[in-house]
Amino acid sequence: MAAASGRVGHVLLNDGKVAEFGMSRKASSGPAAARAYAAQRIETLRPDVVVTEKVLGNSKKGPKTRDIILAITSVADVADVQNAEVSRGHAHANRFEEAQDICRRYPAMRPNLPKVRRAWEAEPKSLIYFEALSLIESVFGTAFSGGNGDR
Repeated sequence: MAAASGRVGHVLLNDGKVAEFGMSRKASSGPAAARAYAAQRIETLRPDVVVTEKVLGNSKKGPKTRDIILAITSVADVADVQNAEVSRGHAHANRFEEAQDICRRYPAMRPNLPKVRRAWEAEPKSLIYFEALSLIESVFGTAFSGGNGDR
């Protein structure tokens, strides 16, 4: 699960393939809404592992988004799933290049690949899916092949 300004998103992998994904604007309204969203997604999708971002001091995430991430993590901590918190690496020049790279491994996400924005345009909402996939790959690696359950 990933959070950014104005949205919270999730991606479920099954055997290394995208099985389900979605996002919520309501979940980004505050910690209570984020907890409800996380609890509902965990209950419905039944993942083996929930991966969230470990927000470090040098993160560009704002205070509200940090609180939302902590709320999601708190739900995963008490749910019957493994919880993995990872800090996001920055191996690409920008998030659009990262999304393009991720699409090569998850072709099902290609319809959600946003066009590079101009400086004055808002960040495309669909980037949240690629952030979630990047978090998953931070835990399982880019060669993740699934194995014995859902991620």
